[in-house]
Amino acid sequence: MLLVESRVAEREVERGSRLAVLDALEERGLVPLLRAARLHGFGQALAGEGRARELERAVAAWADAEGDLPYVRGDIFCFEDFAHFLVFGEAGDSARGLRAGVVYTAETDEPARKLEAFCRKVEEALGAGGAREGAGGDAAGAPPRVEWRARERGGREAFARFAGAAATDPAAAQSTPRGPDAARSRAAELLEDPAGRALLHRLSEAQADGRVAELHAPAGRDAAHDALVARLAGAGLVRREVQVSCRKDGRSLFRLPSPEALAMVTASNAVCSECGAAVADERAEELVTPTPLAASMLKDGAWLVNGVRSSLEGLGLPAEAVASRGSDEEGKARVLADVCGELFLFVLRDGDFTPAHARRALEGEAEAQATRLVVVATGKVHEEARSRLREHARRRARAGGEGEVIFVEGADAATPEVRQAVERVSREALTRELFELDAGAGFSVGHALAERFRLLGRAGALRDLAASAAGALAGSLREI
Repeated sequence: MLLVESRVAEREVERGSRLAVLDALEERGLVPLLRAARLHGFGQALAGEGRARELERAVAAWADAEGDLPYVRGDIFCFEDFAHFLVFGEAGDSARGLRAGVVYTAETDEPARKLEAFCRKVEEALGAGGAREGAGGDAAGAPPRVEWRARERGGREAFARFAGAAATDPAAAQSTPRGPDAARSRAAELLEDPAGRALLHRLSEAQADGRVAELHAPAGRDAAHDALVARLAGAGLVRREVQVSCRKDGRSLFRLPSPEALAMVTASNAVCSECGAAVADERAEELVTPTPLAASMLKDGAWLVNGVRSSLEGLGLPAEAVASRGSDEEGKARVLADVCGELFLFVLRDGDFTPAHARRALEGEAEAQATRLVVVATGKVHEEARSRLREHARRRARAGGEGEVIFVEGADAATPEVRQAVERVSREALTRELFELDAGAGFSVGHALAERFRLLGRAGALRDLAASAAGALAGSLREI
């Protein structure tokens, strides 16, 4: 998906100065794409006479004096994995002032730094191009420094409130990663497996009832069970122990962390405190018990929250655009994602999603001021719950508001439906950001820019595939 960040400044640039500003930007390595296309067309019209800029100035002077729209409304500047845009606002409209921004993907390095550098170059170009502010410059005639600020966008305050409340939620603190945590991520991946979750639930219940040894009796085990236990142990979700019991009365004597520890105890000639027999002659059983990590991730739905956060980041959302809250009394957790100013509320349920859960989900949607609702349930979403939420979305749409509901049965939130919704919202945001440039370009600049990133991404994937194939072929030739 594409991400958009922009800054605005209360600075009006006169129509006659805008070409000079674009010239100054080009001198600083920023080639204005829309203008370059026009100049190419003018050069074709002049049959290569080399006077394209002179023709451009004549057309611009006429458009600025006689036309309703200025000749230059702004431009875009494309680089390999990002693009900048600059929009000149007009007096009397809601977009008055300058707007500078960056369009980028999740793979783009330091987009904030790139936007900061672009704003500085725009400021330099304004001075070099002789652009004047509506209120006038200083006594020497030089334009004043441009004061940039982040552009306000819908959903920012609501997301900040949700994130602030999540920061004080102890359950959310458990489910929200703070920096790299390979162990928690690995645990969340394993908990997406229904068999792994079912085994952990059985272990927890058996531990509470004192039936751990019975659960792991050899008669109830097979190779698949042992392999699953090994994977859970490797992720830190279970630990293996050895329980030593008195053969005479069956009372538990002690537990050891491993068979190796038992060998050390038996080698010491220790004796049973109950019957006086050697520990080596007592009954030893291997047990598997859940760890505190497993207990916390199962109880608060933290594993599901972590999985949804990972899915969203895999779609391209930055970590700071995602906030989460732990499970409530009904076992639901919530994740709020800011997708280019549109809020997606993910309601997570480890189990079936019932009409009662649907009612609470609508309350959460209203509280978060979300425009998209995504229900993620590891069990079944009841048909009545689906109908209730879909009818709510239809009512919002009929009233002229934004409304969408998506259902996901399973732990993977990166389903095609969610991916399509996120990418659609991203494209709509880009189109809204750049629509002022459409009239001058003769096409939707936002849509064209989105398609450009898509085609470049596909070409990059094909290049990587070709390089991988070439490397594999070279390796096989070396072996020959």
